[in-house]
Amino acid sequence: MAQLLDHRGNPIQSAARSNVVPMVRDGLGGLVNGMTGAGTGIDRSVWDSWHFVPMTPHEIVSGYRSNWLLGKIVDIPAEDMVREWRDWQADEAQIETLEEAERNFDIVGKVQQAIAYGRLGGGAMLLGYGDATPEAPAPQPGKDSLKYVHVFNRWELTIGEEQRDITSLWFGQPQYFQINGKLDNPKIHPSRVIVFKGSPVPRFPGVTWEDHFWGDSIVFRIDRAVKNAIKANDGFARMIDEAKIDIYRLSGFMQNLISNEDEVRKRVQYTDAGKSSLRGVYLDKDDEFTQRQLSLTGMPEMIEALLSVVAGAADIPATRLLGRAPQGMNSTGDHDEQNYHTMIRSKQRLYLSPSVDRLDATLIPSALGSRPKEISYKWSPLSMPSEKEQAETNKLKAETIKIYVDAALLPSSAIEKATQSMLSDDQWLPGLDKALAEAEAAGEEPGGDESELGIVPLGEKGGGQGSAGSGGNADPNPARRAVNDAWMMEDWAPKTLYVSRAVENREDIVKWARSQGFTDIAEDLHVTITYSRTPVDWMAMGESWRGKLEIEPGGPRLVEALGPDGKYKALLFTAYELVSRNAEMREKGASFDWPEYQPHISIQVGGDIDLATVKPYTGKIVLGPEIFEEIRSGGE
Repeated sequence: MAQLLDHRGNPIQSAARSNVVPMVRDGLGGLVNGMTGAGTGIDRSVWDSWHFVPMTPHEIVSGYRSNWLLGKIVDIPAEDMVREWRDWQADEAQIETLEEAERNFDIVGKVQQAIAYGRLGGGAMLLGYGDATPEAPAPQPGKDSLKYVHVFNRWELTIGEEQRDITSLWFGQPQYFQINGKLDNPKIHPSRVIVFKGSPVPRFPGVTWEDHFWGDSIVFRIDRAVKNAIKANDGFARMIDEAKIDIYRLSGFMQNLISNEDEVRKRVQYTDAGKSSLRGVYLDKDDEFTQRQLSLTGMPEMIEALLSVVAGAADIPATRLLGRAPQGMNSTGDHDEQNYHTMIRSKQRLYLSPSVDRLDATLIPSALGSRPKEISYKWSPLSMPSEKEQAETNKLKAETIKIYVDAALLPSSAIEKATQSMLSDDQWLPGLDKALAEAEAAGEEPGGDESELGIVPLGEKGGGQGSAGSGGNADPNPARRAVNDAWMMEDWAPKTLYVSRAVENREDIVKWARSQGFTDIAEDLHVTITYSRTPVDWMAMGESWRGKLEIEPGGPRLVEALGPDGKYKALLFTAYELVSRNAEMREKGASFDWPEYQPHISIQVGGDIDLATVKPYTGKIVLGPEIFEEIRSGGE
């Protein structure tokens, strides 16, 4: 009989059994609840601990070769880090030479292979100079000094003891590398080797020098998550075969099995044969036949959850890892993709760039003969916007630049140079750099030569365009100067303003109007934007960024009677471009007869038509450019 002991080892009498739970802990601090047992010796979770079980190279490569999830987790980031590669910042001839050198040595492919080896546990890239002393530091790179580039995994190399001389450039690196296979293989100086490490391993007690140097395989951290997902998927696949089981209850089955097994076997075989070939079950009246259906409800969701854990452990979105559509209501996957690209960009900057910089220290001089300081590179974008997205971005940039120009916050020359630099960096206009250089060599300036139009630029200290006393250089032709001055004075004088856009797809709207009973349709279909009886400076009204404006089909549309007496039968619609232009002009001094602006097209003036029966036009509306006119006498 088992005997209970107290915390001092003394027997506990049954008559005086204690209800106090001994709070024996493993020495770690934490929350303890003696009533519930949380955090005490009876709490199972206090016995949880982390234990690292290293995997052999054979286990790592077996998982990589045989399991699709492990293979994709290793390969996808390695491929994405070099997929778009980089953009050289140099002149055209230098870029062509450097790209040719990269192709000749297959730099992109070998860097990708080295990254994959690093994720498997460590890799290295050997730079060959063709000399007979590989144990010596790499020679000073020069024209055609790089002869070959080879990639190795960590198990193909032996590393020497760690360099512990803190004054050495190679402190913390192996004193040498050696290719495995032959005893007489020469030792290789670390300056000739570029290392691609695995997951960092802190130099804690129990960590070997090799594991600390090479790092861990990514397989170590994701192994359990991958195995759980694979086991669930395989188990589900096996359950499908047992989803439906036939059950035969044969009279005297067990007794007949003992006495005449062959007859029982034949009977079962005949029954199965009849079921499969004759599509029927043939039994005695005392026999029974039933089917058991196995419920698989919840299994797909469980597998999905386990695969999501794998994606999280691998730091790869499930849409990229599993090749599936985004999950969730209204989900596009853009956020997941953006986070993944941020992770890849971080790895390029923190992990890949130092290795590529060491490679460039040899590759660039070998290709060009020297290492110009102005040569650099940028990692190419991981995803390219669509033409529509690029156009919208360019429009926003152009609008922002126009705001700066209109506000006169920066010198025009600075704005011009900054805009040219932005367009060059965006590479949106192919050949722009060359065209700008040719224009500069020809003495051309932005904006063209206004003197060809008979317009003389403003003087440095103000004044009109070449008018007398303007402070600028007067036009040598007095007659032309007089015409220019008169034109400027007349054009810049404040005037009343009527701005409209003509309807270019009139036929579509006329067809709709006739179908709704309109008979006297206006000949001039247009949209009024501004009707200012107050004189304004036309030049201050600015301009629309869109010459032709298309209002897409659909949206709110109404047909109502407008005007004091309701004689104008108009189609009302919404268009942000029109509303914003009206507001912009009113802010700059234009008047408007109505408190609010509502875009509309006057279909008919007068006439007797029941608007309650009219269905609004819902098709596309195409408007032409803005037309500026002066309000004529009589309000026309």
